[in-house]
Amino acid sequence: MKKVSIITRAYNKLEYTIRCIESVRRNTSYSNYEHIIINNGSNDGTTEWLKWINGLPYFDKVKSFNMDKNYGDWGGMLKSLELVADDSDYIVQLDNDIEIKDTDWVQKMILGLEQPGVNIIQLKRMGVYNNITPINIQELKYKNEILKYGISPAKRPVAFFMLKTKAFKEVKNQLPLDLMEGKTILSKLLGGTYKFSNVVCYLIDAFDYKLSMNFYELKYPRDLTYQKINQK
Repeated sequence: MKKVSIITRAYNKLEYTIRCIESVRRNTSYSNYEHIIINNGSNDGTTEWLKWINGLPYFDKVKSFNMDKNYGDWGGMLKSLELVADDSDYIVQLDNDIEIKDTDWVQKMILGLEQPGVNIIQLKRMGVYNNITPINIQELKYKNEILKYGISPAKRPVAFFMLKTKAFKEVKNQLPLDLMEGKTILSKLLGGTYKFSNVVCYLIDAFDYKLSMNFYELKYPRDLTYQKINQK
């Protein structure tokens, strides 16, 4: 069984990181994986919590690294290449505000990634304002399911994607530190990003289409949010 390294970057928002880690633990039927948490200098208790769970059997798949500075989302992803297991075959980028409910997500992503021409595969994210639909849809059979995937018009992977560890390491030195540009160049170098249209993950505090509002606004009034402060 091939080794999968899941990379999650965290900067504060401990409640998100806990939910993300728990969803991976509870909803991953694939056994040969490690979950690496890159803590980008959090100051909300994330550092202390990660130290507390270190060595606990319940979190035996989790490896946390407390960085001495904030490398950012993409910088933390690049930094993670120095920390993955030597026998890692696949790398997964998983944002800490994502929850998993499909227990066979690893097997499905590996199946998609092993198709001709596919070097990056991502899941459909439920709960975002705008969901980009893949084109040139193809089908794969997994057990009794038909999985649908195609090339993503967004031209860069986001939120929850998988690629081969070897491929990522081969192009690392060609990737800039800028978040959007780095992911765009990664996608270009590897022939584009492919996306499932019916294999999904879920955004924590997601947008509710029935209520036409974001759960984040219900939990944290907009006039109190960090985003609003920075808009002034």
